[in-house]
Amino acid sequence: MVLQTFPSVMREGLVVDLSLNEAGFGGLSSSFYYPYILLQIPAGIVVSRFGARSVLLVGALLCTVASFLFAMSHTANVAELTRILMGLGAAPTVVCTMTLAAQWFPARLFPLLAALTEVFGMVGAALGQEVLGFIVDRAGWRTGMIACGVLSALLVVLIAAVVRNRGSSGETADQQLPRLRDMARLLASRAVFFPALAGGLVASGGVAFGWLWGVSYLQTYHHMTLSAASVCASFYFWGCLPGLIGSAWLCSRFRAAGLVLALGGLGTGVMMALILFVLHGQMVLSGAMFVLGVFNSFYAVSFTMVKDVAPERLSGVAMGLTNMLIVGIGGLILQPMLGVLAHARGLEVPDATILSVTIGAQVLAVIILGVFGFAGAKSRSPST
Repeated sequence: MVLQTFPSVMREGLVVDLSLNEAGFGGLSSSFYYPYILLQIPAGIVVSRFGARSVLLVGALLCTVASFLFAMSHTANVAELTRILMGLGAAPTVVCTMTLAAQWFPARLFPLLAALTEVFGMVGAALGQEVLGFIVDRAGWRTGMIACGVLSALLVVLIAAVVRNRGSSGETADQQLPRLRDMARLLASRAVFFPALAGGLVASGGVAFGWLWGVSYLQTYHHMTLSAASVCASFYFWGCLPGLIGSAWLCSRFRAAGLVLALGGLGTGVMMALILFVLHGQMVLSGAMFVLGVFNSFYAVSFTMVKDVAPERLSGVAMGLTNMLIVGIGGLILQPMLGVLAHARGLEVPDATILSVTIGAQVLAVIILGVFGFAGAKSRSPST
């Protein structure tokens, strides 16, 4: 999560040192998502074949190397290549974690474990944004990237020391690859695709605004310093913590994941509208970013919705599809699109009108969930 979001606090330095306009900056940030998105489903297959431990180790090593290479980049092309390498290393992380949760714990705990997976990611993003904002403000973005490389190297050591595949002290894993026909049937299932798509649309508000453009927007249109804007924007991630745990509890308590996800879409849309068009002041906006994080984090229940209908042998593939849409819609589509729209209008940073695209995504998510609510009862599980 730190590697996904660090451009948000390094925009000024990257734009100057790498000679980028705002469209180029959006493209640089989104280059992380090309391999990340494309490898989500293959990551599920690779994890089924080699086990989560080996895949996590290789991924963390790639992220470590890429972080140090990014710190040494002097051209936009080299920086984009290293961002792509980061996306390659980070791609299987969520699939590995969800797989380990499903392997080691009973099914009744999966909603909580899925929420905790996202909680730790959001803690990383929040602390990363605050700490990196402090470092970049005082020592520059290259020093900040070296710090990311050191952190990633520490994760390599922790993964090697702690992570184990279930029922094995070594590296063995399920040796039987999922059949192509079964995977195609799973991906084409409305009961799998619609919840994953709705989760991606709900998450897109946070991915596009909270993860990237929020800091620059607060600096430009609310005249905050980089440090102040970084702290203010980081309240989005802190808000995700109670939101993730709360959404997991609501799912377990009321068995209505679709309604919880729809509530997240509605709340995200309302809070984005307030932040963009109504509220002013650092304290007020920090509180609004916190509430935005609470509602936006409800996207995580889409993992539970998908897991409940996917066969166990294809759970890695189903988790990969879900994470692909959750990160991809906001990261691969909206992040660069907002930069392109700003550049077309002669703006350095997307304004409230351009950022209102994220509100439209929430409306679409609620519509899809309404249709799925009626159609879901007639959908056949992909396991039948």
